[in-house]
Amino acid sequence: MLTNNFSGQQLRDFRQTQKVSQAKLAKETLIVQAKISVFELGKGELSAGEKELILNFFSNSGKVEKVAKAKKKITKESSFSINPLDVDRRRKKYTLSKKTEKYVKDLDNIYDKHINSKKDLKAISLFSGCGGLCLGFSAAGVRIAGFIEKDKHISQIYRDNFSSTPQLANDITSLSHKDIEQYKDSIGEIDIVIGGPPCQGFSLSGKRDKSDARNKLFENYLDFVTVFKPKIALLENVQLLTSMKDENGNHIKDLIIKKFQDLNYKITYFDVNAKDYGVPQSRARVFFLAIRNDIQSELGFPDAEGNNLTFGDACSDLEYLESGESSNIDRLHFAVNHPAHVLEWLWNVPEGNSAHDNTDEYLRPPSGYNTTYKRQVWNEEGSTVQTTFGMISGCRNVHPVATRSLTIREAARIQSFPDKFVFNGKVGTVRTAIGNAVPPLLSYKIAKYLTNILKSGQ
Repeated sequence: MLTNNFSGQQLRDFRQTQKVSQAKLAKETLIVQAKISVFELGKGELSAGEKELILNFFSNSGKVEKVAKAKKKITKESSFSINPLDVDRRRKKYTLSKKTEKYVKDLDNIYDKHINSKKDLKAISLFSGCGGLCLGFSAAGVRIAGFIEKDKHISQIYRDNFSSTPQLANDITSLSHKDIEQYKDSIGEIDIVIGGPPCQGFSLSGKRDKSDARNKLFENYLDFVTVFKPKIALLENVQLLTSMKDENGNHIKDLIIKKFQDLNYKITYFDVNAKDYGVPQSRARVFFLAIRNDIQSELGFPDAEGNNLTFGDACSDLEYLESGESSNIDRLHFAVNHPAHVLEWLWNVPEGNSAHDNTDEYLRPPSGYNTTYKRQVWNEEGSTVQTTFGMISGCRNVHPVATRSLTIREAARIQSFPDKFVFNGKVGTVRTAIGNAVPPLLSYKIAKYLTNILKSGQ
């Protein structure tokens, strides 16, 4: 049974043993499901009153059993079908942006520089994902001397694009100080350490599972800094990190800063949105920048550029696809085949709106929030690409004009991956790799700024 001051992990574990879904718990307690989800992930907190509602619900075993056995509401079958003439009208709105050709060429140039440029500096990459952060640094003249990525399938995507970069390990948490020293003996001195340790083990309130291995990932990153002593270390994460605390109530950002300072680095952090650096996507992140004290340089970051690109600027040259259709020339440009009732909900929803905004109750989804089943806007920057971008029910995953979720190619474009970047593997793996990546165009501009610091001899 749950105790009074239960954690998110404890709630999730107990809820699952009782076979009560988040949606059912939200309905019975009148707590927004998203808030329960955030709490269970350790990214938010519930009030004392909300916790009391949950405890009261689970104390009634008869009601819990009844709720657990209740069958999910079946959506009424829809006879909706797409009118070809309506599709033709929509297709005409799919106009080519003058900026698309330049944008695509700029991205391809990054990949070409990654392959062909002279590498005067050397880095290692931790928590590498498929290589979004590495691609920008490689294009800026930095040789990636080794990478670490735990997911074996995403590691393969990385290797397909960085064939000369050795994988030092998959599980960074298994490495000892001696292991890292051996890597240094093999690789030699390096200039930069880059990476983005996942932060799921921490929470906003400081309550966490002390046994969660993810709590140590920042320390694992710092272990490499301790041994290699790079001139620069760059650490990327979600902006929420700056509000997170450890189990003692200390802000994680302050602990990171203190540990770098103890290692003889000056350090600060920058709140950044990718849309300000030529990426056609609103993607807010935080970057911690540490520079070794003997390097004569001020802590700084590239200036925001303005002139934001839009969803249309990124994707207007791609074939117009409706639900279930596929491109004949691009294997990554294919649309999920969505159910007829979902298409009916969304068919007449304007850009920037959700199916939940429909005035006709029959055309509103039975559950969810107004950020779900929501169209993006053609002439605005794309919404944050998440790993679930293929789910039409996800957060702002509906195409601005067509009635479907985003294709892999569209998400890759919005994330600023060059079309030349190789994405092989299962569809789910590719979506996860893209959704978790640092946009390569943002990475390239940061890398150019940092390499200029090092090459100037400061």
